[in-house]
Amino acid sequence: MTTQPGTTSGSHGKLQAGVHLGEYILGQPLWPTRIADAYRANGPNGAATIYVIHAHISTNTQVRDYIIAGTRAAAALPEHKHLVHTIAAGLTGDILWIATEEVDGSLVRDMLIKKKQQGTSGFGVRGTGNLITGVSLALNEVTHGALSTESVIVSRTGRVRVTDLALGLGTLAAMRAGIIPMAGYIAPEVQSSGTASATGDVYALGALIYEALIGTPFDRANLVRPSEVIKGAPPAIDEIIARACHQNPDKRFPRADVIGDIVSEALGGTARPVRPTAPPEPGAGASLAQSLGDSGANLAGNSVVDRALAAALADTTEKFLISKGRLDYGPFSLADVVKQIEKGDIVGGNIIMDKDTGSRGDVADHPLLGPVVDTAKQRRDDQRRAHAEAKMQTAHSRRGAILYAFILLGVLGAAAGVYFIIQKVRGDDNNKKIASVAKVESGELKVTVSLPKVPPKVKHTGGGRRGGGGGGPGGVNSSEDLSLDMSDESDETETLGMDKVYAVYSGYGRQLGGCLASNGGGAANIGIIIDGPSGRVKWVKVNGQQSGGLYNCMSRVLRGMQFPKINGPRTRAEFDINL
Repeated sequence: MTTQPGTTSGSHGKLQAGVHLGEYILGQPLWPTRIADAYRANGPNGAATIYVIHAHISTNTQVRDYIIAGTRAAAALPEHKHLVHTIAAGLTGDILWIATEEVDGSLVRDMLIKKKQQGTSGFGVRGTGNLITGVSLALNEVTHGALSTESVIVSRTGRVRVTDLALGLGTLAAMRAGIIPMAGYIAPEVQSSGTASATGDVYALGALIYEALIGTPFDRANLVRPSEVIKGAPPAIDEIIARACHQNPDKRFPRADVIGDIVSEALGGTARPVRPTAPPEPGAGASLAQSLGDSGANLAGNSVVDRALAAALADTTEKFLISKGRLDYGPFSLADVVKQIEKGDIVGGNIIMDKDTGSRGDVADHPLLGPVVDTAKQRRDDQRRAHAEAKMQTAHSRRGAILYAFILLGVLGAAAGVYFIIQKVRGDDNNKKIASVAKVESGELKVTVSLPKVPPKVKHTGGGRRGGGGGGPGGVNSSEDLSLDMSDESDETETLGMDKVYAVYSGYGRQLGGCLASNGGGAANIGIIIDGPSGRVKWVKVNGQQSGGLYNCMSRVLRGMQFPKINGPRTRAEFDINL
């Protein structure tokens, strides 16, 4: 990991695009939350979303422990239609960050603000029903801890997802620590104990129902009955909110999925919005995106999407299979198929099959997807042409540079001739010195490299800062215990055999011995950590040090080694070298 310019110790404001956090490169900022700022990013597997924890939050060791615990729990969950998946986390310098899959859409918080600016309040009956149905499905088997309107995002196609599950426990801990205000949607018993629970999430879900309907936050001291102020809201919704937000947790609904079913029945929400057959009336039969005020324009990114495709994309039923050669992939919703076409994962010649009707055919011949395939192909062709033109221009520039280089070499050759003539007339003393130096350079180094051994396992304590060290010419170390890499020292994952480790570094004995000789040493103890997927050394310690001339020299040699790649997080090894 590397710390980029623009970050300072203990404090970081908005980060600039291009900053590296681990294997991710930050793009434009998306939105702030109570304890973090969200950014677009590019990572080893494509687009992602990065949450950068606020400096005054991440420096509190107790809160940071809860963030790490919440991140581990979220990353361990299987993929879920209504949950944004957590994929990585790290500590770069003093910046604590969490990476999730790419998030597209608007936060419910921001949509409510926009509604208020437009002179309206809330999402209406139908929109609230669909919203709560999606959120309740997300919380069916998980606990959030601090669910609010900034925890939920709605895509342009109406897909509802909980986006900040990894931050829930940390947000609650920050409230308990007094770093941020305690919110009214936190259940009384959770406020006092600091322990997240399923019934605590039910309380927060009831507060979310209220705010989605009324347009203002849940405040027990200043409540109104939604059925009396919202058109079409049945009296039953008042009782649902009252029970969900009861002071006594035993009086509430037992689980989030239970309240989701009840709200869906009372307000008419559905877990899977159906395709509208006619322009819907606001708040009555509209898809979720339309109910919440989303324009639905340009649903397929840069593709030209007509009204029929826009309507079809509102149906999130996963019923399409894609055949590539002899393999079938899916099922996908139509919106997922469009996204894969635009990324180039699905192209003309691939077969699409509708599980409901049994129809199948070339995706390029599909009446709705054919134009999308053509547009995506044209865009890829344009990009290839642009790349070829840039490559040709680079080749022309390189030939010009080579010509100038030959001219420069001619001038330098003439200057070198004059220089050697002058050196020829120098005294014998200088010649003796040169001969002496040459003799030393041609001497043989006798280097002994020991077999490696596995260092004792590092016990994670979860607290305190485990920042990287070893800056300078030798490279920058990642965290020694790698506590934020989504794994643990006790994980039963593949590690690299010590014989394979020795087979690689033993071939570099001369270079490592040269580092010892040039820095006045006769022996050294070296510890390394090898990253499994890349086979590269990510952490180095020499004689217990992570700085100095010997460290910098050996670190450069070690980081240039290529070890076998494995399906595991890392391999630790330690060995000795002697002259």
